[in-house]
Amino acid sequence: MNIRKFSSIILISSLAILATPTVWSADSMPESAFIEGKVDLTPVPDKSGAYRYIKPELDLKKYSNILIEPVEIWLHPDSKYKGIQPDTLKAMADSFAQILVDELEPDYTVVNTVGDDTLVVRLAIMGLKTKKKKRGLLGYLPVALVAGAINTNALKRVSLVDAGIEAEVLDSTTGERLAVLVDTGIRVPESKSKKGKLAWKDIEMSLRFYAKRFKAQLDESR
Repeated sequence: MNIRKFSSIILISSLAILATPTVWSADSMPESAFIEGKVDLTPVPDKSGAYRYIKPELDLKKYSNILIEPVEIWLHPDSKYKGIQPDTLKAMADSFAQILVDELEPDYTVVNTVGDDTLVVRLAIMGLKTKKKKRGLLGYLPVALVAGAINTNALKRVSLVDAGIEAEVLDSTTGERLAVLVDTGIRVPESKSKKGKLAWKDIEMSLRFYAKRFKAQLDESR
């Protein structure tokens, strides 16, 4: 299912203006503007800087459909560049959501309606720090073409400095929280990223990593 069928609502915010921050279970845990309420997080054993919550005795076997809410992108208040165009942000959000769709389908159907057999996935790219890239007149892209250029010109407009991933999985009918993920910072070794800097590809790789793990948990429950 193409993610363009979803309505796109992109939230651009600053962690500094959060009115009611999440209360985590330990002082060392990060605060979140995206995940509401108290969450008992534990470190992800094989992912440094990542934390998770999984409902005790969670049984996923009844779920075969996935509803992906529009991805939210949160700019960090310290970001040097805050002038990202709305169409570029929409292209980013749609592309990140499409990664989940690509990993889940066809084994699990991505839908846009709730049901007894449906999970809701909420996803946000948090603390995004960017800086504007220098470009000539030929570096400009007409607005009408931005959505289709996510892997090329759209992301070339800005340079990525820092980012994190947060997500939660809910039962679509009861709203019960089944799982939470908080990855406080996507980091890559010097040998795997040019000059050790974060790239948009690193966000994609991290999302695919988590999407594959999510699918594996669904498969195991069957």
